[in-house]
Amino acid sequence: MINFDSNDKVLISPLGWGLGHASRLIPVIDALLVKGCTVIIGADPHIIDLLQPRFPKVECFVFKSVSIKFSKGKYQFLALIKIAVKILLLAKREQKALKQIIKRESITAIISDNRYGLYSKEVKSVLVTHQLSPIFPKPFGWMKPFGEIYIKRHAQRFTECWIPDSENGFRLSGILSERGSTIPNAKFVGLMSRFNLFKSEKTISGFDMIGIVSGPPPHRLAFEQELTSIAQRLSLRTLILQGLPQSKSAVRTKGNVTLVPHLPDTQLAKELVSAKYVICRSGYSTIMDLIALQCSAITVPTPGQTEQEYLADRLNTEKLFSYCPQDELKYTTIEMLENINKKIKTKPVFQFFKL
Repeated sequence: MINFDSNDKVLISPLGWGLGHASRLIPVIDALLVKGCTVIIGADPHIIDLLQPRFPKVECFVFKSVSIKFSKGKYQFLALIKIAVKILLLAKREQKALKQIIKRESITAIISDNRYGLYSKEVKSVLVTHQLSPIFPKPFGWMKPFGEIYIKRHAQRFTECWIPDSENGFRLSGILSERGSTIPNAKFVGLMSRFNLFKSEKTISGFDMIGIVSGPPPHRLAFEQELTSIAQRLSLRTLILQGLPQSKSAVRTKGNVTLVPHLPDTQLAKELVSAKYVICRSGYSTIMDLIALQCSAITVPTPGQTEQEYLADRLNTEKLFSYCPQDELKYTTIEMLENINKKIKTKPVFQFFKL
């Protein structure tokens, strides 16, 4: 891996698609600060709202990526095409802006999570991604090779491509990262979780259920409503984390349901390990966080988001987590919730990120 030292000024810039691309860079930022590096964060406003409280002494500036919105139904092909076009155009704009940022801020290194335009021949540059082999929805599987060629071509422009997964043994990302061996500068660097070093203990006063809302609209609101319905129908004392660090809204209570826009990492970890049941999306960063905390969960992929559908199905098959489609949440029973606690006990040994 690239060597970083106290002479480096490192630009950290994650894609603004949800919070996962940013949250998994937290252990990277921690490691850089331990080495004495100067870190500067360039990101979307909601990402800055997530990271700045965690790193109050780190300079942040707005460096927008893409806005994401899905359609209301299960099929997201047109929405994904629009997003892909946005990302293609973004890469070109990023290159132009990056040259100015490097000069203005005296940057010596860049770590980008899924922002393909943030590479430079002038300084060390790292791309973080686990999606080297994207999954296209049926009947567009024929486009897969073209997606792989695009990603490989851009990944090779970086000094290194870091894949947040284990180098040896069980690969959490499965086929999503299987092309890593074909990219000369790719390195499997271990799972990246903000909870890598956390050792939270269970408390007897924990919630019966925690629901973690994430992903693009409009499905995030539908997911929140389904979680609220489950909690009320099954009379479970429930905490719903809305995944909105930028929100100024206060904590709200609806009977036995508490809705919180955001929680600091230490409090979130404590609540997760203390809860009887967890229901969340099957985003890769969320899965890495759950594994770091050794939490079981029912994973609910965002409808039409093929990567999450693949991960939910794969990890259910591997007996790591349970899987429930969003439109079947209304059938959730106590028996189903009890069953999730049998999953994580068979987990393999995972490697975690170290710089």
